[in-house]
Amino acid sequence: MRATLPRTLLGGSWLVLLTLGCGQQRVRIIGELPGDAATPASCPPTLAARLGLVEIAVDKNIAWQKPGYDYFPVDERVALAVQPDGQALLAWAEVNAATVAGGSPQPPLGVHVTPLDGSLARRGADTVLATAQEVSGLVAHDDGFALLTRDANPGTRLDLGEGEGNNLAFLLRYQGGQVQWRQPLTGSASLDAEQTGTLYSPFLEGQLVWNDSIYGAYFVVRGGQGDPSAGFYRDALVFRDSMLRPAIWPVAHGCDNNGGIRLIADSGKANLVSAGLSTVPQMTGLCIQQLKPLLKLTNLESDRVVSDQELGRSGYAGARLGSLLKLADGYLVFWLSMGDTNDDQGHDIRMARLDGSFNVTSGPGWFARTPGREEWNLHVVPYGPSLDRFLMVYGEIEITGSAGGNNAMFTGRFLGTHLVLIDANGTPLSANELVPKAPTTANAEPVVLPGGDVAWPFVNPTPDYTSTVAGPNGPGQTTLRIARVRYCQ
Repeated sequence: MRATLPRTLLGGSWLVLLTLGCGQQRVRIIGELPGDAATPASCPPTLAARLGLVEIAVDKNIAWQKPGYDYFPVDERVALAVQPDGQALLAWAEVNAATVAGGSPQPPLGVHVTPLDGSLARRGADTVLATAQEVSGLVAHDDGFALLTRDANPGTRLDLGEGEGNNLAFLLRYQGGQVQWRQPLTGSASLDAEQTGTLYSPFLEGQLVWNDSIYGAYFVVRGGQGDPSAGFYRDALVFRDSMLRPAIWPVAHGCDNNGGIRLIADSGKANLVSAGLSTVPQMTGLCIQQLKPLLKLTNLESDRVVSDQELGRSGYAGARLGSLLKLADGYLVFWLSMGDTNDDQGHDIRMARLDGSFNVTSGPGWFARTPGREEWNLHVVPYGPSLDRFLMVYGEIEITGSAGGNNAMFTGRFLGTHLVLIDANGTPLSANELVPKAPTTANAEPVVLPGGDVAWPFVNPTPDYTSTVAGPNGPGQTTLRIARVRYCQ
């Protein structure tokens, strides 16, 4: 029987603790974790002191890295989602044990969903989806979860001669201990509008949200055989209700050169994707695209130029989307930018305030401009209920190598993770602290836990950006990690 963690030990002590169960089901808590109403704890004055780590061992090798632009090492997605009852789920992909000819590793195969309790400790065995190939979005329900993933094409193959056409976007619902439904969102068997039948997804890099009645899945697609734009990438947004019925199928336009996708449940705005529909899901989809010299935020209604000072050219986007946040009177958007010239200084942080129609009302402005440093994996999340404080987290890389073939990515030494509180104008409200642990990842947005704590998952505690990678990595990592920053009023 697994040992239990006395709640009185969580009142602010620094501890290292091990609970044992069957196999490798154990959790290791490092640092200071929040107390509860029964065990109030004083709040440390610095963000670094509020940061705690939870480690959860698994019995399979976790897929944790893949090549990105110019073969720059980027993270495989690990998704954390909070259930309505305060418990949580953690989704991750398993290393593919098979190899291609010559022994090269293949992309992940098999997605695990690990159940966690309110303290983020394991509370049961994994649910394993053996044929799933990617974690691209996770919604946690009290009775299970919904997952946006890739899987094998059940219909007509759409291959363009590159061996990718057998992979499609899927949305599945796990409920009552089993998969209730599993539906392709692209490809000839998707049973959606005609325009979906020739699209496939070599990768998704997407988002999945739920607005209490409808799922929104936003992801990357590519035109396959028979598609008017065969071979070209673009983005797609699919809505489904809880019974799997297609609510709306729009193919969001414009982001054929994609630097990131974000999707939020947004009670203040409905996407006007079809004027003939009487009810429209209240969500906002946004991707970032770039064609020199403009950076556009493309939603489902129109394109909005946010910056005319961005490096870009056909087939390459120098900017990377950080976070999209809803305010009472509009939005905040953050992105990583190389500016308007390639000065070999890497990406820095920019931000802008937008109104409800995504017109720029303030900015764009630089939050960080650091020669010789690459800011990376940027995220911003509300810190408290009043939307006047936000926690910004991002990684910093000391540039030691030259840019890759597209002058897009810079290799270097990982220095650590920055933590800083800001207001809605981007003004720092705390010291900008650099901690050597808890790296953020590209597409896994931090989540707000019950009580206000901010948490994000990761796998590799010591990222290595000093060299490029040729294929996916995974063996050697059998520990899931969650960083947790305590909320203080």
